[in-house]
Amino acid sequence: MTRPLMPILALLIALVLGLAACSDDSDEGASADAPADESTPAAEMPEPDPEPAPEPEPEPPAAVAEPGLPDYTAGYRDFSGLVSLEIPENSGAPHGGVKNVFATADREGATFPDGAVVVKEGERGGDQAAIVAIMRKVAGVDPEHGDWEYIEYSRSDPQSPYTVLAQDQVCWGCHMGAIDNDWVFTPSP
Repeated sequence: MTRPLMPILALLIALVLGLAACSDDSDEGASADAPADESTPAAEMPEPDPEPAPEPEPEPPAAVAEPGLPDYTAGYRDFSGLVSLEIPENSGAPHGGVKNVFATADREGATFPDGAVVVKEGERGGDQAAIVAIMRKVAGVDPEHGDWEYIEYSRSDPQSPYTVLAQDQVCWGCHMGAIDNDWVFTPSP
């Protein structure tokens, strides 16, 4: 070989070796930052970060009865609303004015089930719930009067606790007029 061909031959050898290195299928020269291609086995692919579990919904606070009212009335405004009605002041009824009536259960046919609670609230002097009348059905407590317990509470202002205004026999005389409707005047919606 002649001397002028040596540089050309060295160049050709370097070129062939460079091309051979580029066509190598091994991952030896692959960068850790290089994206995985289809030839990368699934076991070698990094696991995606799992989605964080959603935060659980906070539990609503337990309802508490208004001061002076029995515990079974807690949250009564969330009971099924029977009806909001206007009782004329001159009707002779002891609870004149607008009343909101709530019940823990719907009637089963014409009667309420054992354990049902009916709460009627009435306005006086700007206090929407100045008077709260409650009926609670307790099996065997008073079969002669539909097994209902009756109690009415009042308060002097919205910040005062309720005190008993009337109870049982005081209420029976009026509620006799609703005996065919399980002693409850308010119709279901």
